[in-house]
Amino acid sequence: MKTVKLFSLVCLVLILFASVTTAQEKADQAAVAGPAAVYQARFPITMQAGEYDLVSVILDFAPGAGLPDHFHGGHALATVLIGEITLREKGGERIIKTGESWTENPGDLHAAVNASATSARVAVSMLLPKGAEATTIIRK
Repeated sequence: MKTVKLFSLVCLVLILFASVTTAQEKADQAAVAGPAAVYQARFPITMQAGEYDLVSVILDFAPGAGLPDHFHGGHALATVLIGEITLREKGGERIIKTGESWTENPGDLHAAVNASATSARVAVSMLLPKGAEATTIIRK
């Protein structure tokens, strides 16, 4: 009888230990913080079937630096990571600040310049049909 009680006690202690260990593992996993989404940009596109390249580029613009009139061969999403960019398109211009984005359709003519006194950084992702040029500069 003592053996049965001792065996039961050992089993109970092992079950309790296993429960505590499992709970601690779950708590450790929950303690690891995931990333915080601070901004999300989304725009709908309709595409033809085929092969595409997803091209991502990070551009640093010194004060006064810019890209003259140009267009892209596919859809583009640009997000200002640092500073601000003056975007010139459709006969007007607007300032895109840190955390803001703009989109471009294939063939949209535009220019971008850092008109501020501090550096700017822009992340650009383009979805290009196979063989399409990423950027075409318009020579005047």
